Amino acid sequence: MKRVLLSAAASIAAIATAGTGTAFAQNVVDAPDADGVPDIVVTATRMGETQLQSTPIAVTALGGDQLDARGVRDVQDLKAYVPSLQVSDLSGYTQLFIRGIGSNIVFIGSDPSTTIHSDGIYLARPLSYLTDFLDVERVEVLRGPQGTLYGRNSVGGTINVVSRKPSDTLQAKVQFGYGSYDRYAAQGYVSGPIAGGVRASLAVDISGHDAFRKNISTGNDAEDLKSRGVRGQVLIPVGDGEWTIRADWSRQSGAFGAYPKLIRPTGNPFDDAILGDFDKVSMNRDNFTVLKNYGAASDLVLPLSDSIKLRSLTGYRVFRGSIETDADASSIDILRNLISPIRQHQFSQEFTLLGDTGPLEWVLGAYYFNERNREPLTLALFPFGASHIQRPLLKARSAAGFAQGEYKLSDQLSFVAGLRYTRERKAYAITDYFTASTDLDPAVAEKGFVLAGIPGLPDPFTVDARRHDDAFTPKFGINFKPTEQVLLYASATRGFKSGGFDYGTSNAADAAAGYGPEKLWSYELGLKSDWLDRRLRVNLTGFYYDYTDLQVQSYVQIGASFGARTQNAATARVKGLEAEIVARPVRALELSANVAWLDAKYRRYPNAFVSSFGSFDASGKRLNNAPRWSATFGAAYGFDLGGAGRLTLGADAHVQSTIYFTAANDGVGAVSGYAEQQKGYGIVNARIGWTSLDDRWKAQLIATNLFDKDYIVGTANYTAAIAARQGRPREVLGQISYAFR
Repeated sequence: MKRVLLSAAASIAAIATAGTGTAFAQNVVDAPDADGVPDIVVTATRMGETQLQSTPIAVTALGGDQLDARGVRDVQDLKAYVPSLQVSDLSGYTQLFIRGIGSNIVFIGSDPSTTIHSDGIYLARPLSYLTDFLDVERVEVLRGPQGTLYGRNSVGGTINVVSRKPSDTLQAKVQFGYGSYDRYAAQGYVSGPIAGGVRASLAVDISGHDAFRKNISTGNDAEDLKSRGVRGQVLIPVGDGEWTIRADWSRQSGAFGAYPKLIRPTGNPFDDAILGDFDKVSMNRDNFTVLKNYGAASDLVLPLSDSIKLRSLTGYRVFRGSIETDADASSIDILRNLISPIRQHQFSQEFTLLGDTGPLEWVLGAYYFNERNREPLTLALFPFGASHIQRPLLKARSAAGFAQGEYKLSDQLSFVAGLRYTRERKAYAITDYFTASTDLDPAVAEKGFVLAGIPGLPDPFTVDARRHDDAFTPKFGINFKPTEQVLLYASATRGFKSGGFDYGTSNAADAAAGYGPEKLWSYELGLKSDWLDRRLRVNLTGFYYDYTDLQVQSYVQIGASFGARTQNAATARVKGLEAEIVARPVRALELSANVAWLDAKYRRYPNAFVSSFGSFDASGKRLNNAPRWSATFGAAYGFDLGGAGRLTLGADAHVQSTIYFTAANDGVGAVSGYAEQQKGYGIVNARIGWTSLDDRWKAQLIATNLFDKDYIVGTANYTAAIAARQGRPREVLGQISYAFR
């Protein structure tokens, strides 16, 4: 550990000490009264920069300093600060739900319903979501379908991760942290001019932690993590425009993954003995995951006239990975799962024209996306002395044209209309068979004797299937701003997510058939307002969703193996209310709250399926990952220490009601009352920070899940047992940073 910290310190200090300059600035617009609540500049509309309070979208924005002060490392930590957001992960496959809209279909052949964009680049694979935030200026979370401007599959919403631009003055910062579970973190950043107006920046992250859990079956640790990352940017002036080139690389590895914790008795005394102990798991084989992400992007913004700009956004991303898990999550040698070597790459190109011509602001654009993905699966079935082999290949292409405009009838009233046409094409090829080998080495397993014609085992098959989906996704809206501090808006938006193919089907017909697209109409009313000389901010949103053909996945038995089955549930209805409130009664005190009420139910779903008891009618049941109530209440108070600097104390409490992980909801067919759900719970995060008078030095102590609450964020029923993914335990992290001047 000491060698790791010393190496991190040396490499980052070498970068940071190369520069001097001012401390990092937040991208905020200060209130006219310094005691008021500041506004944040966002790019959520994709029609240029706007102030958050003037943006007619339900969007939550967190600046880089806010993320750092609260210990938010990746998208999993955002849940406590964004209304209606739920986040889970399966071996690095991130599952995002906003307002109950998301997907547990995360494997090859499928697409996420709630998406992530990095500096405008769509990230296709949920495996690429769980990287540490690095060199981030802000994170914008857009709630609701973004079918017109963001387009590809953002039916539930999208998360924008926005990098900090290279600065025009030389500046640098280093930060080091150490905490519980031997968590270590070292980050460095340097930015500034090079020559001829060219600016550049480089950021490095070296972090990780020891295991959260103990595997009592092997004696080894579970859920440790090692993370490395680097990001570089170059900004080049091009006439009155600018060209930004970005490149990044990251790697995460450790004994994490799958659903490692059994939450239902199995009759095995060894496993059942630790049933309620969240610090221990019982797997006869250890999990191990490696995730690698890298890519480059080109972002050119070029004014064509005083009122029209051209933007060209090009992205190329690569993912490489390997995931090995004990799929049955027990001490018995039943299932062993290897997805390796994962090979994915994607290319995207977007051209947009941005115009501001009198009363009309408009955007006109075209989008192209191409992806190739392999996720080979070897599933060892030890009781049968066989392995289930799947070798899938996905090729996907998407093309779209879109336009949107806002016409101002007056300074107070404007109308919005937009339309996107998307055409998606997927080619899915898969070879599926069983072999008389339980060796997880893909080369060995593939050479095993092919088993066929054996009762209980599906026959081998090969499929080469294709599908085309297309959709028009319009948006209509009206915005009314009676005063500078109040914005009222209403909108109707259509979301669309293309169909796909199942990973783990039992026969060629099912594999070739796949499943169809899902569609959603969203109707939304919103209020954004500042009161009492901007000491009080109140943002309210009400929405109603009409959801059709939503894609729902369940795990089914396939002879001696298991697989995934995705159905287009007939219809669903979602309605809800959200409130985001910030108050500064005095300059030193900030109070905040976000509250969400969600009524999300299947309207008609007669053929639902859960492996523990089979088919049933889920009509009227609640959607997955959709708590009726969720809320976060926060407070921060600053103490002026005079010449000794400033001290800040802060705390946030997140609470939510029961969530379900299958359409069965409260455990129809569950054994002894153990169901695939998480009952209501609360988590408290706290922090104390000191800043020097010149803003160079900062020291913080951050505690997350302060009272060490046990909870789960997802479940699976691969076998008769129910296994779960635990939430993060209590962590305490101390960190210190220095900004060079």
